[in-house]
Amino acid sequence: RSFWELSGMIATERIVIEEVNLRGGWSNCTIYVRNIGKTLITISDIFITDESTGQTYAYDKSKFETRDPVTNNPITAIMQGDLMKIYIPPGNLGFNPTTSRTYLIKVFTTRGVGDQYQVKA
Repeated sequence: RSFWELSGMIATERIVIEEVNLRGGWSNCTIYVRNIGKTLITISDIFITDESTGQTYAYDKSKFETRDPVTNNPITAIMQGDLMKIYIPPGNLGFNPTTSRTYLIKVFTTRGVGDQYQVKA
């Protein structure tokens, strides 16, 4: 695609993290993302930062699953207004969240558009 086509798509791409389930002592994480833009989106990267230590954990598509939150069927992309459930299973999280610690979750699309959400485990 041309630079201008891609720039136009990025300008209309928007996501919002609606909820994060990250609990102290649990070894998984669930993130709910809504597409509030006008283009089809695919999630490519997730970063979780422990704000107490500054340690950041990176997840690419091989480390998480994207699913329809109603049917729990696998999905790869969502259209405008749709919600996606992102699940990082036990073993892929790479750490056990500490109760009462604050974590910053960042989610990015394949075009680099993202959102962040702060949660206390």
